[in-house]
Amino acid sequence: MNNKAKYLFSLLILIGLILACSGNKSDKDKQNTQTQYKDTTKINKDQYRMDEKKDTGNKDKIIDLVKGTVTFVVVNYSSNHLKVTLKYPDGREVAVLADVNEQYNGKVKVEVPETTAYVLDIISDGEWSVWRE
Repeated sequence: MNNKAKYLFSLLILIGLILACSGNKSDKDKQNTQTQYKDTTKINKDQYRMDEKKDTGNKDKIIDLVKGTVTFVVVNYSSNHLKVTLKYPDGREVAVLADVNEQYNGKVKVEVPETTAYVLDIISDGEWSVWRE
């Protein structure tokens, strides 16, 4: 009988703990467990950094840019055609960074209108590099 009483008592404590833990959380508890997001548009930070690797052919590169002035370096390693255009994801043109049919190594400053994702639309018949300085 003594073992049954201990077992029953332990079972009641376990049920009580389960009920206590599964109760409704207060509003304060809910606020503490929610993910906090920061608005990063007002933080003065550097533009998105790109690698300087060589590439070939046509490419679309998605890049995140911060509103303000950004300098791109564009290199055409061949005498083939190269056109690099900065666009919004919906296809609207922001700026043409290069449109050349010869070897080229140049820097282009662009005024980025808003902090968002952009597309570098690259049309090329040869080797090229595009990066943010």
